[in-house]
Amino acid sequence: MSLITAADFVDLYLGDDFADVKGLQGAGSRRVPVPAPWAEEVEALRLQCQSAYQENQDPEFALVVDGVILRVTQLDNAFSSSIFVLRKSNAEIRDFNRLGFPQEVVDALLAPSLQGLVLICGDMATGKTSTAASLIVERLKRHGGIAFAVEDPQETNLNGQHGIGRCIQVKTSRRSGGYSEALTRTLRTGADLVLIGEIRDEDTAYQACKASLNGHLVIATIHAKTGTQAIEKLVTLAKPLAANAHDVAAEGLQAVICQSLDSIGTARHLVAEPLLLTGSDAPSIRDKIRRQNIHLVEEDVLRQKRASLWG
Repeated sequence: MSLITAADFVDLYLGDDFADVKGLQGAGSRRVPVPAPWAEEVEALRLQCQSAYQENQDPEFALVVDGVILRVTQLDNAFSSSIFVLRKSNAEIRDFNRLGFPQEVVDALLAPSLQGLVLICGDMATGKTSTAASLIVERLKRHGGIAFAVEDPQETNLNGQHGIGRCIQVKTSRRSGGYSEALTRTLRTGADLVLIGEIRDEDTAYQACKASLNGHLVIATIHAKTGTQAIEKLVTLAKPLAANAHDVAAEGLQAVICQSLDSIGTARHLVAEPLLLTGSDAPSIRDKIRRQNIHLVEEDVLRQKRASLWG
């Protein structure tokens, strides 16, 4: 059995003289040495990590091994040796129509004329990237066009043709300007769709807001517990580079999807609270954002949720 393709684990720790694993079946969350049958495979992984790090000098990067995406973090220990921590990406591309969103949300997000910014927010490990990638693929299948995916590091395997459309995944590297430079160049390509793996810094927030007004459809994830927190975070990050960040966000935002995962027994299912800025109430919502009363948008989230349940 291959460690990468068949074994379940949480983290794999590779050093010069050790290889430990957490979350291996039967071991729970305890650290255990990597089983001896996988020693050769683990050594090959360590050499791949060393080579990738030496080439790009990025402390976070992705490896694709046997079709599995591994997120890698490089750290130096106290003795100047490299430690690599590997985690399997849990992002999956699913049928967007089967994710469980209300029909009005599905219709709005798949509308052929949709342009602007769609934010997908939530806590860690709530499937934000999976939802974003699934939306990209469904739109490419339905409407065609070219999508660019900018992730740092890569979490999805989107590259290639999807129906009548195509997705191009962009490699990011600190040597070539990092995440923000890759995004800047991507937005000059005339792409129909842009996936931003995560908005987490000022420049990315600014670029996402600017692109939302320039004819792009930008689908991005952002770490936030609620939809209103996601809007606040977007504006706060963008403001140092855009004094009119509230105005730009108010104009460019088309939807904010806040999602979480609920557990029922051993099964987990997606729970989402969408906020659409595409209906008749959009002017009122945009006005609240523009006037810096973002906290009042929570009322619209609840109202849209109730309307969806009654519908």
